[in-house]
Amino acid sequence: MATTVKLAAATTSAFTSLMTTELNALANGNAIRGAATVDNATNLDVFAEFSYVGGGSVTTTVTPFLSIYLYPLNGDGTTYGDGRFSAGAAGPPPTSYYAGYMGPMLAGAGTITGTFSRPDGQGTLIQLPRGIWRPVLYNFLGVAMAATGNILYYRTTNYQFV
Repeated sequence: MATTVKLAAATTSAFTSLMTTELNALANGNAIRGAATVDNATNLDVFAEFSYVGGGSVTTTVTPFLSIYLYPLNGDGTTYGDGRFSAGAAGPPPTSYYAGYMGPMLAGAGTITGTFSRPDGQGTLIQLPRGIWRPVLYNFLGVAMAATGNILYYRTTNYQFV
């Protein structure tokens, strides 16, 4: 009998909020680490889709985008990734933690919403770290995010062998 591999819903089969208030009014050119810790040590989820919904209308400039980075918990048991971005800080995180982007979007007024894509352009399923991790979101919209109501969502996916 042949085995078929397909994608199946995993631990978070519906979109679940991952970052909320920490995104409010995040300045352009800054990144922030999420307050929520995701423990993937037991679940061993393979992929996730990340989606963002802005809290209100903003007027973007240039060629706006958002990018997401996944910061694993380091061996010391307390530091995530390079230890930066626990509060909003300037600059994008190091590329070694880069997971995907949303954009480029058209510049102008509106509410930002969309799904993040993999860096290789091959879809929206982003590979997850095996252990405990936190997301870091980088804002390059050309303007601060809305003052309230911004949410980063995620849902996980695994392989199923049938």
